[in-house]
Amino acid sequence: MALLPIAGLALTAVRLVGHSVAIPRRTAAFGVLSVLLIVIICLAPAWTGGARFRVFQGNVYDHMLYVGSAIAYRVVDYADLVSRSNADLPDPIFLGALWFIDWRGAVSMMLGAIATLTRGSVVDCTYPYMVALQINMLFAALFVFRNVLTLEPRTAAVCAAALTIGFFEQYIFDINAMSQLAAQPLFLLLFSLSVLAFDKDRFGIGIAAISRMIAVFAALIAGILFLYPEPVTIYGPAIATATVAALLHRGVRLGMPAAAAGMGGGLGLGLLVCAPLWSGTGAYMVRVLTQAAGETPDWWKYFQRYLFGRAESYLDVVSAPSSGLGQLIDAWFSWPIEAIIAALGLFAILPIAGWPVVLAVAWKLVLYGCVATLLMNIATTLLRAWRVEPDLARTRFWLGSIVGCCVPLGILATGHGWAAGKGLAMAAPMLFTLVIAPLAKPSPAGKMMSRIVVFGHLCLGLARPFLVVGHGLPGLPTASAHVETQKALLDWDYARIGAEIGTCKGLVIETSNPMMNNLLRRLAVEAGVPWAAPNMKDWPGRRSAYDHRPPGWEQFDCLASADRLTEADGKKLIDFATEHTVRDFINGRRDRLDIGPRTPAGLIKSGLFDREIRPGGDLQWAGPKVTVELPNTPSPALSLKFALWPMPLSGDHVSLRVNGTEIFSGPPPQSALSRSLEQFSGDRMLRLEIEINAPTHFPGDPRDLGFAIRELSLHR
Repeated sequence: MALLPIAGLALTAVRLVGHSVAIPRRTAAFGVLSVLLIVIICLAPAWTGGARFRVFQGNVYDHMLYVGSAIAYRVVDYADLVSRSNADLPDPIFLGALWFIDWRGAVSMMLGAIATLTRGSVVDCTYPYMVALQINMLFAALFVFRNVLTLEPRTAAVCAAALTIGFFEQYIFDINAMSQLAAQPLFLLLFSLSVLAFDKDRFGIGIAAISRMIAVFAALIAGILFLYPEPVTIYGPAIATATVAALLHRGVRLGMPAAAAGMGGGLGLGLLVCAPLWSGTGAYMVRVLTQAAGETPDWWKYFQRYLFGRAESYLDVVSAPSSGLGQLIDAWFSWPIEAIIAALGLFAILPIAGWPVVLAVAWKLVLYGCVATLLMNIATTLLRAWRVEPDLARTRFWLGSIVGCCVPLGILATGHGWAAGKGLAMAAPMLFTLVIAPLAKPSPAGKMMSRIVVFGHLCLGLARPFLVVGHGLPGLPTASAHVETQKALLDWDYARIGAEIGTCKGLVIETSNPMMNNLLRRLAVEAGVPWAAPNMKDWPGRRSAYDHRPPGWEQFDCLASADRLTEADGKKLIDFATEHTVRDFINGRRDRLDIGPRTPAGLIKSGLFDREIRPGGDLQWAGPKVTVELPNTPSPALSLKFALWPMPLSGDHVSLRVNGTEIFSGPPPQSALSRSLEQFSGDRMLRLEIEINAPTHFPGDPRDLGFAIRELSLHR
């Protein structure tokens, strides 16, 4: 891993010495500073969003698989990985890592190697590692836009930056598809170099040209097969189309012998490089494409949600039998333009819920006009290229891109929504080259819409560091409510948690959040700390839970939990809760604890409904019986205050008990009730029970209601 970049830099230096290029200092400085600026823009969300954002983005499942495998590859060698996976009580992380070797595990191997070289945590290295994979697109795109599309240097640089930091790459980043992020630039280069290979003398002449092509194509083929070969289904037809287009022109056919020898030799050498891990490269490609043809998972309803509309999901409207005629008309008017705009990466400009109907309709009509203008300009550019310059590389590249972008539509027609959505993300670089095609025309007319699309991608990239703070990333899975639910009420500061785990001799994991469970296990494995997780679920939706209790786990000295308020059985508590109100109260750091109407996390409670915000103050409905339990040491509560909202209730008798002792019994109190708790100061736990003798029901509310809490608090 260390030698590869060193060798690359050395080769670059040799080439520059042998073929010196005069680059003005101002141009060189501007280029270097521009690249550094883009790197900073890509890294900035990790700083502004903090650990909560960078721990995973919109797809924790793939992310934790990549990270767990990287940790396993880092801490054990292959023989040890096999033996640990075949143990009587195997660690699930090692089982997954052994399986992943044959399922695009190379990207995790690189991550583990880089973490070892930098001596950092794999979890912490993951975000900059993904940024490095993202930045590769900048150089690949710049090469293509300059050498294939022949855009002017400044235009090519701006477009390459827009593709790198714009919606398409952000989307792949946000679904945590590390392998796709790594392979996307390689496929773009493979396609472009396949087009350029037919240009006579592009690689030189004779044996030297063939040798160069063999080296280049072997590297690309091997890298693609090791990293992520699935986009072959998208780029294969594109390359085939460009090849056929080349054969139609006599001038291009002159380069066919060298191209065939170079590309064929590169393909053969690339496959030979893959032979030592054929089960994870060539055989994997066959397996995964066969499997994709037979499976139709419904993940697309979540990951491709951005294609269904912004104000509402028009797919749901169209498929719902209860939708009225007006709803269907609106859906079929809105969905086509919103899907096209979203597919172009401009989801952020779609109208949102709350816009006046007239304004929303007018804006969609404007968008229809803009899309029609863009498509007309693209078609005009491609027709002119086919008629005037059919032998140029960019003409063949555009023709191949059209076919490649149509493949996801064909996949969708077969009913494979998830594969079609992924195919669209894979074809995104080709789609982008079609969008910017009018910029290659000598005439300035027709370029405006292409510039607007490029500008939109640049704006989204520049805004991303600020958007992640408010979780307002338009159209990206990171901003979904589902992701916020996965991260809610937990502290994801993995650096702090990992440092605390590193001081343990053994870790017991106690959390109902499977995402945090997975993170804690990975931190423990990387720190070399044995772990146990009773009643563990890998992911939500699993019907059954299982235990991981290695021998001697009862003596482990650390407990990771967000619900425990005190240390348990002498174990050091590693806390990852974001709210410490209850813990601060029982430890004497605060003199008041409000239990209602806003109930803090950490309490054992039942019978309480969510808080309701009213003009007169917060209100919390409770059921006919409420129980609240919390520790009463080391600083016991000394008094309790209880107040109700004046509501019409069916019950006429309320009882209030503390640790089984009744401290109030009578009609619902009309004013605030205060009771001393000093008699319970020696009790280890405090259990509050409030009960009313009859439930209350309101029209349209199916709940069994008891009383409305205005205040329920403990004091010291």
